[in-house]
Amino acid sequence: MSGKVWKDALELLKYDSNVSKIIYESILCKMKEEYSSDSVLILSCRDEYSLSHAKSKDLGDAVKNAVRTVSDNPKLNVKFVLEGDTQSLNSTVLSEKAAERQYTPDTSDGLTDEFTFSTFVTGDCNRFAYASAVSVANNPGQTQRNPLYLWGNSGLGKTHLMKAIGYQVRRLYPEKVVLYTTCEQFTNAFVSCINNKSYDSFRRKYRTVDVLLIDDIQFLIGKEGTQTEFFNTFEALVNAGKQIVITSDKMPSNLTELDSRLTSRFQNGIMMDIQPPDFETRKAIFLSKSEAGGLSFDDDIVNFVCENVTVNIRQLNGAYNTLSSYSSVGEVTLDVAQKILAPLISPDADKTLTPEMVINAVAKYYSLTPDKLISQQRKADISEARNIAMIICRDHLDMTLDKIGKIFGGRKHSTVLHGISNVEDNPELKRIATDIVKKLTDG
Repeated sequence: MSGKVWKDALELLKYDSNVSKIIYESILCKMKEEYSSDSVLILSCRDEYSLSHAKSKDLGDAVKNAVRTVSDNPKLNVKFVLEGDTQSLNSTVLSEKAAERQYTPDTSDGLTDEFTFSTFVTGDCNRFAYASAVSVANNPGQTQRNPLYLWGNSGLGKTHLMKAIGYQVRRLYPEKVVLYTTCEQFTNAFVSCINNKSYDSFRRKYRTVDVLLIDDIQFLIGKEGTQTEFFNTFEALVNAGKQIVITSDKMPSNLTELDSRLTSRFQNGIMMDIQPPDFETRKAIFLSKSEAGGLSFDDDIVNFVCENVTVNIRQLNGAYNTLSSYSSVGEVTLDVAQKILAPLISPDADKTLTPEMVINAVAKYYSLTPDKLISQQRKADISEARNIAMIICRDHLDMTLDKIGKIFGGRKHSTVLHGISNVEDNPELKRIATDIVKKLTDG
């Protein structure tokens, strides 16, 4: 909607028998359009006298009827403020936006109330990622948060957070265009546009949005043409102050087969890793699902599930769904839960490991004393051993980077991440870590 609505409404009011000529010329013609949307038109009056007349029932109704007639929107509201009263204008705009948020969302792209910040369970494993996602959703397009890059293994909640951002933006900023897509969908759309020679249509779709959410960016690897197109899309959106949110199973520096221009830009905003949930977070997730489903399981059953189902949130959801289905036909006891969940639980699960066991095993492998690994010493062999111990703790003990840092001499989150990355980038060190874990779990 543009200023044309008020211009056309004025023309209609000129011939309204209920509006005198002096009111029309001295009040209505002096009004200015300050804000418009699909649900409201806000007009400013030049002085208090004019404002009081505009808000009167007779003149106010005449203006609303004229505006609704020319806009062909019988529900369009009209509000009046004093010209120059910025505080009142902003307050009115915010109030109207709040009303606009009570909308029926477009569910075709998965941005529904199933995946929101309120349904996302936080813990030490994802607290920083959650906070960053909320910050981006509340103020999309901020240079220092663009792009937001979420990474971690499959099933840890990256897509949930991404969709929560999209849902929140649509609620806070109804006028913004939000697009959620997967890397596969983006690739297929690009291939289709090549075949149909519909480049303009493709670029209009992806480059005119306010917020682009793209899932599983690692699938761009091996697709050089699509990488180039995404790079150009990325540049166009960021340069226009639009927000981009990306998920991947690896941090950018480990996407070595991806165009370096892309990985360098991914590192220019915020990078947040999401770790496997610890016991407390797993239990909170399970209890949240139970409450939402109207079910209640004995605490020993809940503890059994959350102590043994540790790989990711999807596996935990699967365990809950299995118990939920069984509960509709029979009583779920601890014995029953152990039997029906047996296929999900490995008898060699790493749950028996402890940080002390890992430190001792790694120290023995490197012929060091355990205290060296938690010291501040930075000799090459000690640092290497420490890094291997840290990655084992992360991958096999469900420990957050913060917890690992505390155990290994009070190191910072970033220091732990750097050490783990050194192992991930070195095939020989990864082999050593695997060998040590095998010896630990084989007893």
